Amino acid sequence: MLRPDPNRSIPVRSGARIGISLRGGSPFRGASVALGLALGVAAPAAAQSRRYPPEPVDKDAEKAAKSNLWSAAITPERHPYQDLVHGATAALAQRTADQTTEAIKKLDAAIRLLPREPEAYRLRGDAYLERKDWAMCTADFAAADAHLRRDDESPRALAELHRKLGLCQARAGKLADAERTLAETAAAGNASGEIWMRLGEVRIAMGKLDEAIAALGSALEATDGNAQAMIHFLLAEAYDRARRPGDALTEAAEGVKLDHPLAVLHNPVLPLLGAGEASYMLGLAFSASADPAKPEYALAYFRRFVKEAPDSPWRKRADDHLRDLRSVELPDAVSRNGTARLDLDAVRAAARRAMPQMRACLARFPSVVVEVEISRSGPRTPPTDRVRPRFFTPPDGVTVRVAVGELVDRDLDGVDRCLEAQANRLALPAVHEHDVYYKVTFDVVGP
Repeated sequence: MLRPDPNRSIPVRSGARIGISLRGGSPFRGASVALGLALGVAAPAAAQSRRYPPEPVDKDAEKAAKSNLWSAAITPERHPYQDLVHGATAALAQRTADQTTEAIKKLDAAIRLLPREPEAYRLRGDAYLERKDWAMCTADFAAADAHLRRDDESPRALAELHRKLGLCQARAGKLADAERTLAETAAAGNASGEIWMRLGEVRIAMGKLDEAIAALGSALEATDGNAQAMIHFLLAEAYDRARRPGDALTEAAEGVKLDHPLAVLHNPVLPLLGAGEASYMLGLAFSASADPAKPEYALAYFRRFVKEAPDSPWRKRADDHLRDLRSVELPDAVSRNGTARLDLDAVRAAARRAMPQMRACLARFPSVVVEVEISRSGPRTPPTDRVRPRFFTPPDGVTVRVAVGELVDRDLDGVDRCLEAQANRLALPAVHEHDVYYKVTFDVVGP
């Protein structure tokens, strides 16, 4: 019987089955070993898959990836557009003038690539809002709104875009457009307290006082106590111009309680609508202030409003306030500190007798208020007296400080000399006790 040579190669036809023979064994032994190895590997793998099931497929992510791939294929500008937008976002986060300029350049380029995409318009609108370029941020937020795919936007994001659009429209002088934008957002049920407040602010500027009061009332309901001060001051302004002075003073007093330094009026987050509006509301705030009353401040601020907005439709109402304040006997309030007993009524009477001459010192500066502080001390214990304790008392004198407005050094020096001369002539009560003093303070405003 012929045996095959193990070293000889055997030609194989295509599709033929081959059993690999191991020496001294069955030709099917190799196949059975391979099959056993395969089954041995498959069994643990199957067990592992049952114990640790595979991660579920994120259908939305898979769909988005396919969408992005398809979008990139048909819109090759998409990737460079996104790169520019991401770069601009990072630059704007730095919040510096140079980086804002760089962001605007990137967004200009992005908009040239895809002029119908809203994202770059929205970001560039933010950059111009930061710069307070109202016309440009109006145009960009309007373009973003025009190109939005509404189904992709959450109600909150859409309301935020419209809030910014309304802010820019109002400050660009487009009051009717701003009112429509903010009113539609409010009507959609997604309005924040600020949207209602800005709607009320716009309506005051338009002279729609009753509608402004209604919007500001809704703003109070939608805003917590810490952020309500500005709403109260706007309500005071609306009520005052609607000839409801009692309500106006009540709202102004509420605003002062919440913001005693009046920071929202001295440093508003955004410029108020209309020339002199901050001065007008400060006049109302100091008219309502009672701790202590400061009619001198109110007089100065209403005068400033008339100067800043001579053609305002509310000029006549400001003139009414000025007329009423001129009838107030000044100084209205005198404060004291120190260790000496003092009759404040006597001090107030002496200051009022000299007030016409003191106010004349500020005739050239009608919107300025200065605070005058006068010190008076009693006799001092001599150093030779080793029995009686000695206490520090400040020297007699007059100090003048600017409280409202600004004066250059030369003008301040002139006012200081004039007021010091008049203050030293006041017939103030003398101090007879040893080592005690008093200081009295009152305000002076021009005639």
